[in-house]
Amino acid sequence: MKKFIIAFLILLIAAGGSVGVYLSVRNKKDKETKQQQEEFEDLQLFSFEPETIDTLEISGPDGSYTAQLKDGLWVLAEGGDFDLDQSYMNLICTYFSTLTASGSHSGALDEYGLDPEHVSAITLSGGGQSRTVNIGSVSPTKEYYYVMVDGKSKIYSVGSVYNSGSNFSTEKMMLKNKELIPFEDDEVAQITMIKNGNVTCDLTYDEESGEWSLPEEYSSFSFDVTAVTSMINVLTRLQAEQMLEENLEEMGKYGFDAPYAEVVVKGRNGAERHIVIGDFSNDGAYANILIYDGSNKNKNQAEVYYKADIGFADRTPIDFIITTVYNPGMYEINRVKVSYDGQDYEFSIDQEQKKCMYNGQTIQLAVENIMTAFTNYYNSFSCYVVRRLDLEADPKLDDPLLTVEYALSDGTIKTYQLADAGNQQCYVFIDGKYTGEIINDSCLIGNSSVRNYFDILCSTANIE
Repeated sequence: MKKFIIAFLILLIAAGGSVGVYLSVRNKKDKETKQQQEEFEDLQLFSFEPETIDTLEISGPDGSYTAQLKDGLWVLAEGGDFDLDQSYMNLICTYFSTLTASGSHSGALDEYGLDPEHVSAITLSGGGQSRTVNIGSVSPTKEYYYVMVDGKSKIYSVGSVYNSGSNFSTEKMMLKNKELIPFEDDEVAQITMIKNGNVTCDLTYDEESGEWSLPEEYSSFSFDVTAVTSMINVLTRLQAEQMLEENLEEMGKYGFDAPYAEVVVKGRNGAERHIVIGDFSNDGAYANILIYDGSNKNKNQAEVYYKADIGFADRTPIDFIITTVYNPGMYEINRVKVSYDGQDYEFSIDQEQKKCMYNGQTIQLAVENIMTAFTNYYNSFSCYVVRRLDLEADPKLDDPLLTVEYALSDGTIKTYQLADAGNQQCYVFIDGKYTGEIINDSCLIGNSSVRNYFDILCSTANIE
């Protein structure tokens, strides 16, 4: 019996020891978990709704600035006179609203770029609260940058912005508006392109008619409104890839003394933005641009854009007209006479009977393949594409390469003629007057020529 009691006591002592060990381990784990939770919470530097911020105080290498949110837009209240980059201001609020560190450090502030001489700071205020973050230097590996926040004494490392090896910039050039023009799509009133001091294209919006147009000398051409609206959509959305200097005086530094081109964009409110295009980069990928408003050329900003984005500077009137031109449609005429190579080909068309007469022979247009062949032949001389405009040329119509005479159903006569412009191109004449249009001579030679389509028609309709 005594042996049983002794064995029981031994088991009880052993069990007590196990419970003690278990409780000790559990207590240790609880302490570790609590410590980890405290460390995790310590790394959560900020947590707030970005929409509550209405004031940003920013100090950096260029000075101190105060931005305030008014009527949905950030405006500079103190520190200078320039428009703010709205996207960047909003990004500051969003970025810092969930600022989380990856680790903490201790040591001298100057080792982390957080000493008063080098530190940048951003204070975000709104909703009755204010939060300040001091921004230091980038880590040697460029994976992190160092910060300190109010209410905490530690130095924290935060992942570098966009993994680019840089911290959040407080430089003035980053804060400035980077938009090419200060207008919305429906605020643009005029766009003028200039090269070598000469206006190469001028587009004007008429508020009464609600229409865009070229100068009066181009009024005979059909205006392509989609071309100008597409260009405006690009202009109003372009932003600088890099900000250079402001208030530049030495215009030759970036090629602005002998610019490639200049574009002037006027707003319906009377404001005017000048865009001066200077030198291109050696690889041709970028262009230096100087922008200024009104006549304030000395108050300017030099910027860098992708060259591919500034093609609007090369636009000419032909880019804003409908270049595919149709002479009278086949269903608008009773007769058509085509003269080229010293021969005349005349067709009389009976629209109701769906047939036409040529050289005493009847062509049955109701037959599908014959109708196709005749349509292709008709379009070969009745449809043309304008390749360029030259309103100052004065060509003569002494020996036309092609003459087409249309007798319309309303009794009027229209004449379409081509004259040699050299370089495999032709001047276009309508009713004996030069239109200013120049086209390729493809309708006179090769597979797309009037001759080739006439031969196909003859073969298909079995006519001689």
